[in-house]
Amino acid sequence: MRLPRGTLLAAIAVLLAGATAVAAVPIPDLTEPVSVAGDWKFRLGDERSWATPELDDSAWELTAVPAHSPQGQAGFSGMLWYRLALNLDLSEDSVRDNVGALGVRLGKVMSAYELYAGGIKIGHVGRLPPEAISSYDQHAVFSIPRSSIDEDGRLTLALRVWRDPQVSPAWETGPYHAEFLIGNVGKLQNQLVREAFWPNAILAAVYLVLGLYHFLIARRNTGLREFFWFGLFSVVLAGYTFETSQAKFFVDAPYMWHKKLEFLLLYAAPILFGNTLFAVTRTPINRIIKSFYLLFGLFFFSALLSPGDVLLSHTLRWFQYLVALWALIMAGMMARRAHEGSRPARVVVALLLLMVAALFNDYLLESAIIGSGNILYIVFALMLFFVALMMAERYTDILRNLEGSVAKRTSELVEANRELEAAVATKGNFLANMSHEMRTPMNAILGLTHLGLKTDLNDQQRDYFDKVERSAADLQHIIDSILDFSKLEDGSLECINEPFSPASLLDGVKRTWQESISEAGLELVIEADPDAPETLVGDEKRLRQVLGNFISNAVKYTEEGRIVVSMKLLDFCDGQARIRFAVTDTGIGIEKDKQRQLFDAFSQGDNTTTRQYGGTGLGLAIAQRLVELMGGNIGIDSTPGSGSSFSFELALSTTDHDVPERPDVQELDLTPIRGARVLLVDDSELNLQVAGELLRQARLHVDTALNGKEAVEKVGLAHYDCVLMDVQMPVMDGYTATERIRAKPHFKELPILAMTANAMPQDRARGEEAGMNTTIPKPIDPNELNRALLRWIPHGGRTLIEEPSPPADPGKHSTIGLPKDLPGINVAEGLQRVAGNELLYLNLLKDFSNDYADAPSRLQALVASGESDEARQLAHKLRGIANNLGAGDTGEAAEIVELALKSGTAVTPDALRNLTDALAVAQESQSSLEPLMATDAGSADMDEADRRALYLEAVQAVSANDPAALTAIENLLAGMTEDMGGYAELNAAREALDIYDFGAAGEHLEAAAQPGQFAE
Repeated sequence: MRLPRGTLLAAIAVLLAGATAVAAVPIPDLTEPVSVAGDWKFRLGDERSWATPELDDSAWELTAVPAHSPQGQAGFSGMLWYRLALNLDLSEDSVRDNVGALGVRLGKVMSAYELYAGGIKIGHVGRLPPEAISSYDQHAVFSIPRSSIDEDGRLTLALRVWRDPQVSPAWETGPYHAEFLIGNVGKLQNQLVREAFWPNAILAAVYLVLGLYHFLIARRNTGLREFFWFGLFSVVLAGYTFETSQAKFFVDAPYMWHKKLEFLLLYAAPILFGNTLFAVTRTPINRIIKSFYLLFGLFFFSALLSPGDVLLSHTLRWFQYLVALWALIMAGMMARRAHEGSRPARVVVALLLLMVAALFNDYLLESAIIGSGNILYIVFALMLFFVALMMAERYTDILRNLEGSVAKRTSELVEANRELEAAVATKGNFLANMSHEMRTPMNAILGLTHLGLKTDLNDQQRDYFDKVERSAADLQHIIDSILDFSKLEDGSLECINEPFSPASLLDGVKRTWQESISEAGLELVIEADPDAPETLVGDEKRLRQVLGNFISNAVKYTEEGRIVVSMKLLDFCDGQARIRFAVTDTGIGIEKDKQRQLFDAFSQGDNTTTRQYGGTGLGLAIAQRLVELMGGNIGIDSTPGSGSSFSFELALSTTDHDVPERPDVQELDLTPIRGARVLLVDDSELNLQVAGELLRQARLHVDTALNGKEAVEKVGLAHYDCVLMDVQMPVMDGYTATERIRAKPHFKELPILAMTANAMPQDRARGEEAGMNTTIPKPIDPNELNRALLRWIPHGGRTLIEEPSPPADPGKHSTIGLPKDLPGINVAEGLQRVAGNELLYLNLLKDFSNDYADAPSRLQALVASGESDEARQLAHKLRGIANNLGAGDTGEAAEIVELALKSGTAVTPDALRNLTDALAVAQESQSSLEPLMATDAGSADMDEADRRALYLEAVQAVSANDPAALTAIENLLAGMTEDMGGYAELNAAREALDIYDFGAAGEHLEAAAQPGQFAE
């Protein structure tokens, strides 16, 4: 068989080549990867056989790898080969051990290549013609199979390279960047990741985070444009760094896309960086810089529109020249700004000059001072770092200025808020004070009108008085509403949860409103849910007030029809009943858009409503706040022309206990504590009399003290079952006295009950802190006092006080027939506080009138002399005594003075005038009762036997320390005249008993019998 001529010649050539092979490069050690850079054989063209180890490449040219284009071949495009023969020293352990795990690492090769080892293709990057695909920039590690290494350790590497003809002729043809190594494939792969992947990938991530952070700052502060430009520059630099790293090859996209994006980002960077520097240094952009920006824009759009990388390769070098020139001009501008005093400009000058040096170093890489292709990336990182520091300093200055502005603004707002609160407080105080001030003359008007109606009047005069009385009553209701509203506003109004009967609540509402609703020509209907619990726990008084406000509103706006008051059980669960109360009328109704404002204070549906129907607009506002205070919600359902329904829902607890009737003092069973010894401490003799009478009714032994110091001394000298302690007293107050008593171990369990007109939560807390068991508010409620005594005094085991003997003629001294109410004095309330003892009450009123007639002038003198504490104590004492006796207007007026002194504010002349007026009204009413005292005296009707019986009763009571002695002596004095023997001594005994000085009273009683009075 004949072989083709060409085949035979090729075979002969191969045999000849094997005989003349060039000596291989020795590899004596592979402990670490070894560089294979250096002189490689080079040849243009493309023959697959050039990969075989046996090929004679002696005629091939030598060229440096990595390097520029092979000598004399600049601008070449097409196929070319590189070959390198290696001689592995298999006698060395490091070489022999790695032969089975050998690999080669190649850097950047333009534009695509295949690698052969021992004639075997071991990998490629990109694709070679005819289906050529560039993949320049991609580093790779290839494993070398054991079979490609000869037995003597000879290894031939052949690199088949294709250069894209679109690449600029000025660029390198062959491998020209990064390492060319042989060694353990695992180590090579680790090196590739560590050196060619992680550095740029990490930098890109850092730049991206930095950019996004500054974007966030710019978004929150739209006026800080430098942060926007720097954020955008950082993001662009992050993208460029990523696209120049090996990490980009993890993104499955055509190589040309990566290359185009790399150039677009690079060409946009100077504009963004320049805007950042101009913004940071507060330097205006001149025409020269704008011209550079225009040129940078042309580069950007050329890269965007270029179909391949031909234009990219043509523009890159010119772009570097342009950036260097731009940076030099920028440095000059910034130097001038630095000379003008701009600190950031100094840093910018250094950064720009450093960037110029890095650009020239990159251009002259082979002959550069620093022969590294990474110097530009290092400079970029330094630039970004220092600019970031400038931005941070800038932001810190901004925040510092902002904090200063905020602090100033906050101070202004605090001051404005303080002024607003002061204005609101002034308004509230004005309303409250005006209401108090108006109430005093209003009570006088009501009282005098009431008295006037009882005189002989003609028809015209009676009509006038009737109209005055009705108008005054309406005005009194308005005043009460303003007072309630002001208390709700300042939070001083509290709800009291007590058991009550819903049926009783509705019945009381019916009794209160039936007459006035009937007079208006309307029908009142009460609808109670039969399934509702019989007993609920809540504030019955406030519920009644809310329903009353609803009903008052319904009566005002309903001309005909009916008003329905209903109560319905909505839900019952775990001892909680959800109740809905409603008041429904057939009145004018309310439009939807006006319903919301109904609950605003001083507001009604509209002005025409106010003019037509009158009113302050406080009723519904008070109702809403009361319902909210009780934990409920209020609502309205109304249709114009059909009527309205106002309702509220509350969750109320239930109880199995029946609602007790409000008992009189005598109805409480005080047997368990009778005979107990009580120390009563108060600096007011009138208060001692009032409280003493209540304790006498409970059949208790009573000792008294006029201040805290006396109380401490008496507690140390005698046994007491309970101490009733006033709080505000001269010499030593009640808090200090309690602390002194509690300091002694054997008095730790002694009940000490505070009695004070200041019964707010903070006052109760102060008492508890001092060691008081509880607080009994003044004016004293007899039931509350007795309940407290029953709770705190140990029960039983005492000698009982004998019941006081009845009067000699009970019929003569049973009742005087006092009126229930007088101008400035609630007689019924005052009588309750002295257990119904009318004669004692009259005497207390007389003493009060005599002792405190000059109280306003004394207060004025004390205030004028700066004795605020003494003035406050006097006002406090006057307030407590007046309230105890039912003189509420005087008590309220005194309270205003006391609060002013307590808060350190000036006592206004109006406050003192109101106190004077209120006290004058109360004194006038007290004077009107004196004829009753004279009528009750009955001296002409009391015989000697009656007087003797009363005297013996008084002696017996005094010997037993029984406060009943006071009543006996007062009855006895009422049956005597001042010229009778013993009258002066009996009067002295009465005064001693006023302060519970039973020893002195006994002496005076004994002296009263000396002239032979009261003998058998």
